Amino acid sequence: MNKLCQQSYISMETPIGIVSLIHTSRGIKEINLDKSVNHDPDIVNHNMTNYSVSIESSSGPLTECAQDSIRWVEMFFDPKSNSYLKVPAIDNEIVKKDNFTGRVLRSLMENTERGTTVSYAKLAAMCGSPKACRAVGQAMRANPIPLLVPCHRVIASDGGLGHYMSGKGDNIKSWLLEFE
Repeated sequence: MNKLCQQSYISMETPIGIVSLIHTSRGIKEINLDKSVNHDPDIVNHNMTNYSVSIESSSGPLTECAQDSIRWVEMFFDPKSNSYLKVPAIDNEIVKKDNFTGRVLRSLMENTERGTTVSYAKLAAMCGSPKACRAVGQAMRANPIPLLVPCHRVIASDGGLGHYMSGKGDNIKSWLLEFE
């Protein structure tokens, strides 16, 4: 494998379970959340007492770019951190593409601050397609880097949570929104 494309895999224990990062030397490629923790009573009951984050395992080079992503996850779960977190480098084609999905993901990441929410309809309008609410939902399902592209902040127009991680992460979404 070309050195520029060499990947690192980092698993971090967080308040919402294992968060796995896949990283290249150019930036973060994927973030995977542990869906099994969605049934954890601490998440369901919104236990907000343990905010610790630690690296559980890693393989591949921990480049400076990868370390920036690790620090970002640590700061994301730090209740004392300020509302703005510097976004680490991203190396993912879905986010970079100049199509509707890419525009939705970038707009969400750039325009939705920590502690706020946006409706599917408003996000569609922000991307120039006010009637594309369902397409925004599809873009959220295609999001390869949740937390960094904060799809947990997207809610229904009536205030409902929607179906985070295709309904397998609704308790995680609720916890994240309350935490922020």
